[in-house]
Amino acid sequence: MLPILLLVSSALAGSYTDTFDVDAGAWTAGSVADGVLSVTDTLASYALPADAVAPVTVRAMVRLADGERLRLGPLELDYTDGGGVRLGAAALPFPDGHYAWVPDDEPMLPPGPDFWDGANVVHCEVFYDDDTATWFLYWSGEVAEGYGYRQIGVATSTDGVTWTEYAANPVITIDYDRTTIDGIHVHMPTVVKDTTDTFHMYYACYQNDVGNRLCHATSADGLAWETHGMALDIGAAGEFDSGSLRMPDVLIGDDGTWHMLYNGTDPEQHYGPTGYATSPDGWTWTKHGAITDDESRLQGGGMFAGPYGIEQWWNCNDVFCHSTAEPWALDTWADDEAGVVLAKGWESWTDGYVQAPSPWLVGTTWHMWFNAYSYNDWEGTGVHERLGHAQSVPVPGAWIDVAWTWDGGTVTATVAGAEIVSEQAAVSAIELFASGTVELDEIEVTWGDAPADTGEIDTGGDDTGAADTGAEPINPLPEEEAGCGCGSSLRPPWLALALAGGACAASRRRRTVR
Repeated sequence: MLPILLLVSSALAGSYTDTFDVDAGAWTAGSVADGVLSVTDTLASYALPADAVAPVTVRAMVRLADGERLRLGPLELDYTDGGGVRLGAAALPFPDGHYAWVPDDEPMLPPGPDFWDGANVVHCEVFYDDDTATWFLYWSGEVAEGYGYRQIGVATSTDGVTWTEYAANPVITIDYDRTTIDGIHVHMPTVVKDTTDTFHMYYACYQNDVGNRLCHATSADGLAWETHGMALDIGAAGEFDSGSLRMPDVLIGDDGTWHMLYNGTDPEQHYGPTGYATSPDGWTWTKHGAITDDESRLQGGGMFAGPYGIEQWWNCNDVFCHSTAEPWALDTWADDEAGVVLAKGWESWTDGYVQAPSPWLVGTTWHMWFNAYSYNDWEGTGVHERLGHAQSVPVPGAWIDVAWTWDGGTVTATVAGAEIVSEQAAVSAIELFASGTVELDEIEVTWGDAPADTGEIDTGGDDTGAADTGAEPINPLPEEEAGCGCGSSLRPPWLALALAGGACAASRRRRTVR
């Protein structure tokens, strides 16, 4: 008995849909259960008519239950090393939910030997400069435990791993004058670079008996900075930010608009709602009010404009949560249903809290820098704050919706809304190849000018969650090359649909380092 399946064909155009309700149907191998075609350590294939022509389009919901890679035609989902979705030379990171954060056991940067940051190091910001292939790490240093006299320093790196502290630190300084806007603290930096190759830093600046405002500095090289005073002042009486503004985070939009999120408080609060402001040039800012109701959401976040929209990791009750926004509507954020994506407490130096995440996408791997607090001081020195690092590792076991179209010379693929494009001379066969276990939950194929069904594909089978791969991600998330048998002939243009798989380790800001 055949599964529920639709096959419509004319001389050069046709379509095929299979929901795997009964058995493998037109596929040469694989077993079916609960509406899912499962292939383990074997090859399953489906052949198009010999007279089928471009364009060829595939829509499917796929899952690698265990294994290293799966291949969907020219589209490969790679669960080894940093993971990612690859199409020729192009690549995407996995979307949220398909990776976990794994933090380093040891702190990346403890307090320094110098007076200005000898007590604590907090609130780091990482920026990668494409023009010089240089990483910049900025942080706030304290001269005394307990929020004492903060200043900003910088270190550089060529690989984001080994850092060299700038000899002239601190680069944003205070004068210990309680009457000036930045005489007591300068801290919580965020850095961007404009189209004139000028670095811009926004940071919280504290005046005694007044509070924190947001100040502005610029630099030609990211090392030596010129300060320009206040960028945003506290709000009028009764406004959500009438007491203080802190924790700025800035992105520059595709149309040149500058976007800023910050934490605003009234005079009675330590933390408050998240505020939103925009600027046409980074100098003149317009406030748009609070975008959250209280301090518990989007606090102290780090944003990144990536392939899946604008993503943000933020402080939620001493751990990190994740939210997304559409470009460039940064007044509306959708929270990740997974909840906590990085928890505290994997080592004793993180038992108090983690805060101030600064994420960056390097190829297909996410990296995040942050500060962590311990209730216990460091070797009797009174030090409680250090800087740490985590990175993403892929986790199989969740469904991924994929689609791609071959137009006769180019493949355009879409994964969870993100698009990649690669040249492809030919596609020669539909193949579902698995090393490990690959699952396919409904597939729709069209060729020629046959119309595609644009409705949503039902995932059907239950999501079994992440496979046990031996990795030890410290968070509560739910959840080599394989031959594809592709030929080179343009006629008949068979469709290659190959999924190859194997084992995995375990996780997920401003620009992508390529």
